[in-house]
Amino acid sequence: MADNGTGSENRFEGLLRPWFFPALGGTLAVAIGIFYATGVVPESLVGGVIAVGVPLILAFMVARPAFGSRSRASAALLVLAAVFTFLVAAIPALQAVRPGEPIFVAEFERADQSVSLPEGISGRVLLLVSAPLGGAGEPQVSFRLGGFAEPVEGRLERTFSYARVGRGGRARVSHDHDADWFEARIPEGAQEIRLDRIQGQTAGGLRVSAFRDRLPHAIAWILSVLVLVLAAAGEVRAGREAGSTIAAGVALGFGLVVSYNVTPAQSVVPSLWAIVLGAIIGAPTAVVARFIARRAVPPVPVAKKGRAQKEDGDE
Repeated sequence: MADNGTGSENRFEGLLRPWFFPALGGTLAVAIGIFYATGVVPESLVGGVIAVGVPLILAFMVARPAFGSRSRASAALLVLAAVFTFLVAAIPALQAVRPGEPIFVAEFERADQSVSLPEGISGRVLLLVSAPLGGAGEPQVSFRLGGFAEPVEGRLERTFSYARVGRGGRARVSHDHDADWFEARIPEGAQEIRLDRIQGQTAGGLRVSAFRDRLPHAIAWILSVLVLVLAAAGEVRAGREAGSTIAAGVALGFGLVVSYNVTPAQSVVPSLWAIVLGAIIGAPTAVVARFIARRAVPPVPVAKKGRAQKEDGDE
């Protein structure tokens, strides 16, 4: 007897349902929120989960149309775009939230102080510069570090915002931006770094922690553009507007925003805001990329191919 059922032979049918990824993302968000609020896991670990989880979910959304595509080339483009979307977004985000053990740490108490470098240290590094802000009001600490290929200059500060309290009240809330990331390069043969200048109110010294720069910002920007073009080409070639390009744009924007603005000490709330900012940056860029791809990449004529196969079957 012929099977008249409506079952699908596609083993990935569950992944094609539109509610799957929003439900998965919502479940993860609730779980992370509960663990963070109850203090079961530290902030840096929760931030690391967000840094990896958001690109991972969006990467699956990039690859989702590939599971039902009749064109192997289109499916390959989408899967490849999904893999690179995850890597290019997650590596800088995770590096900002959980950078690992520093290759060296320098403590400065005053200007013109030098700290010796370990032997064999050279190349591109990420510097996490931090200082406890002292005094009341809105203190600012500006500094200049020497000994690198180019001097590193930056500023740490305290800012204020207002939050609603009750029905009509407002309260002033302080935000200490007392740590920030800076890219630098240690030249060959360098033996020390120094604090050339420091101005402002601090409750302690300036701390500089150096980490290997796995994906510099300039390379991350270039790779993000290339991955977005790849996702747009795969989606247009597949002939389905399933949101793959937009998902890639949001993921790549999220990774860049986190790499610029999130530090290990304050990782959860800024990472959540990075999802919004990543969507604001990445989604419009993805729309432009898909618009260009429509004029450069011809879609696979799926309908004509299916009709031809049907006619061959009738014969």
